[in-house]
This record gives sequence, structure tokens and C-alpha cells, in this order.
Amino acid sequence: MPPKTIKKAIKNCLENLREKDFKKFCDALIADAGIATSRVEGKDFLDVTNVVVTNFGEAKALDMVIELLEDNGCKEQADALVAETKELTSKAGSSKSAGASAGTDRVTPKADEEHFVDRYREDLIQRVKTIPQILDQLLTKKVIDQETYDKIRVMRPPQEQMREIYKSLNARACKDIFYEILEEKEKWLIEDLKKNE
Repeated sequence: MPPKTIKKAIKNCLENLREKDFKKFCDALIADAGIATSRVEGKDFLDVTNVVVTNFGEAKALDMVIELLEDNGCKEQADALVAETKELTSKAGSSKSAGASAGTDRVTPKADEEHFVDRYREDLIQRVKTIPQILDQLLTKKVIDQETYDKIRVMRPPQEQMREIYKSLNARACKDIFYEILEEKEKWLIEDLKKNE
């Protein structure tokens, strides 16, 4: 019987990972997704599932878990998770697992496509003006930590701040969050860039 929630599917997947694969997954959460070491180190699959879902929401958490599993040699487990959550993601609109057929208006690419924020990196670095508000959102959504936030706030010029923000966007889920913030804070710029799509 398939799980009733994405969170439960993620929990089942992490529970069934071999110990070394689970450790690699946790290390990737720290390195690539910006999760604080203290939140996952030495924790079991239940705790890690809660951290991921709380930080990113179910749909984004699912995308991130799938991506990190694939990146760390657990393609079989990632594929099983996609299959197990297929019906759930068609409701939630998860990009990686539901794909473009979910009917959502997302710019989030498939795993082998370049992300919108990467494709327009230079334009965004040169043209984004609301960096303080973007930094606040990135901190609130735990894409960056307080130390990174403080470091970027004092940097000048704004282009250097943006370059430093890009260094923190290690995982697709982080780029998705950054893109959503840009859609809210730099609506006209994003609309202008979308005309090139």
C-alpha cells in the first residue's frame, strides 16, 4: 500500500537506506542544502525527515531528497521514491517527481536542465536591487545561515553580494527557493527575463 503523505514516503525511503548511504545523504544535506550540522548529525531517519520537510515543505523536500539520493549513488532508491509518490506529487505539484505534466506553472527544470537562476546568473547579478529583502528571506527559509547573512550584508557593491548569494545555492531546492523569492521581490525583472524563454 503506497504511503498517504510525501513525508511518510521520504521517511520510509530514508529508513531503508544502508547506514553508509544514510550518512552520505546526511553529509549532502549539510554540504549541499545548507542544513546545520547539529540538526542532522547523529540523528535517525525520523529526525532527518522532520528537518527536511520542516525546512522545505513536502514537495520541495521530495525534490531535494530525490536529487541528493541520485547525486550520492542511490539512483535505485530515488527511482523507487519517485514511483511511490507519483500519485501524491500530481496533487502537490512537485517538479522533479511529477514533471511538467503536473500542470503547474513552474520554471524548475528537470534534473538534466539548467535552472532558471543559473541560466540568467549574469543578468540577475547585475540587475537585482532588493538584496537586503532577499537576504532576509534566504535566512528565514534556512538557505543561508546567520554567519553567511552577516558576511553578505556588509559586502559592496551589490554585484558582489549577489555573487556570494550564488555560492550558497548548492542544491536545486535552494535554487528553487531563491527563484521564488526573486519572483516575489523582483517580479518585473523575472517577467522580463522570462520573455527570453
